[in-house]
Amino acid sequence: MKQKVPKMFKPSPKNIFNLFDDFFKEINPFRVIIGAVEETKDNYRVEIDMRYLNELVHLEVLEKAENLIELDFFASEGKVIIKGDYYVGDYRLAGIFKVREIEFHSELVPVWVKGNRVRFRISTFDIWNKKKKKFDIVKWIAKLIPYNRTYILKELVSLYPKILSLTRFQNEIRLNLSFFLNKAKINPEGVKIHRLNLEKNKLVFDLRSSVVLKPLADLFGSSVVSVISIPERKSLRK
Repeated sequence: MKQKVPKMFKPSPKNIFNLFDDFFKEINPFRVIIGAVEETKDNYRVEIDMRYLNELVHLEVLEKAENLIELDFFASEGKVIIKGDYYVGDYRLAGIFKVREIEFHSELVPVWVKGNRVRFRISTFDIWNKKKKKFDIVKWIAKLIPYNRTYILKELVSLYPKILSLTRFQNEIRLNLSFFLNKAKINPEGVKIHRLNLEKNKLVFDLRSSVVLKPLADLFGSSVVSVISIPERKSLRK
């Protein structure tokens, strides 16, 4: 007995229309797109004043660091600037050239924000001898042997092991913002940071949160952290 062979689907204009008609009945792509926008619209803006943040750094970090003498953070348009002094008297190569302290200047540019982590690319990292000389051996060696810059960079990151980390190629730094949320006893899963804008002396985060963020200002002080609620109508226009 011969088995019936099922008819093949013929891609006629009528069949194609029916196929798309069934698809739109089951799934409305416009509703999906609108839903995604509604889920990701921002309802909070958090501003961090870098001037007051430096005071916290001096109290919490410099007093505990052995070789770090000075450390300051600045924010400019589109970048974070880090400056400081570092004692290298016990570093073998520095001892050979009788260098005791170096100064460093680093500029970080944000690359992306994902999972409450910000990745910064190191666009500039310069070091030089704090004691001014006609020929700066530190600056010359740093350009010739990048390891010396990497050494200082690793030392800086090691001061904040729960906050900062280097990428595999050591040309980018990751900033873990969930650490600060946990410190303020805020569940990081309820917060999604979408954007970071860098202004003069300010870090500005736009985010979506299903939890109250006031504990951030309570923990660090309103002079350091400002939590601004974005009106719903303003969020919808974005």
